[in-house]
Amino acid sequence: MSYKGNYLKAIVIVHGQSELQMCDFIKNNLKLKIDIISKDNGKHSIQISSIMKRLKGKDINTLDNLKNTYKDNLEIKDNKTIIEKDFKIFIIMDTDDCKNKEEKNNFINKNMFKNYWAYDYIVPIYNITNLEDVLIKSEIIDKNTIKNKKDKKNYKIKIFPITKQDTESDVKQIEEFYKKLLKVKNISNMHEFIKFCLDNRPIHKKTK
Repeated sequence: MSYKGNYLKAIVIVHGQSELQMCDFIKNNLKLKIDIISKDNGKHSIQISSIMKRLKGKDINTLDNLKNTYKDNLEIKDNKTIIEKDFKIFIIMDTDDCKNKEEKNNFINKNMFKNYWAYDYIVPIYNITNLEDVLIKSEIIDKNTIKNKKDKKNYKIKIFPITKQDTESDVKQIEEFYKKLLKVKNISNMHEFIKFCLDNRPIHKKTK
């Protein structure tokens, strides 16, 4: 896949610290032009019940405000700021804090966003019931890792490295992460976000 300009590829709204850590690792190691939005640097969580409040923040509540917020990172064409057609707003959430089943389903099937201006750009990323469950069932982390933590509410899951081979590159680790997530597509669509990141990373030509 060729790389078309160093423009903003996606905005990623994350649930908490573990999701923030994961996205930071992927962003930095794939050299992606994405913006990660969290609450208080992940110290407080953004939940499905409050996601519309965050989307209505003045920085991204309209197309004009989004363009103004990210004007230095968007393409200018014919003297107009444009959004790439494959631009996405990923929203990575746990489903265990939903008020009810209807709220959970409305997030997963996008009904929650039907009246929001960026509906076509939004991709809900769900983890049932939470990121920990998905990582355990995909055998990315061991359940004893979590069980042995004294303060389970205030720790970040260490996802990477996936394999124990120190020689594996960070990109290979992310590719392995993607492969493992494919095994749990019944409880998470996180693989869609990882594939997007892998597909949109810059391709650097080798210099002789």
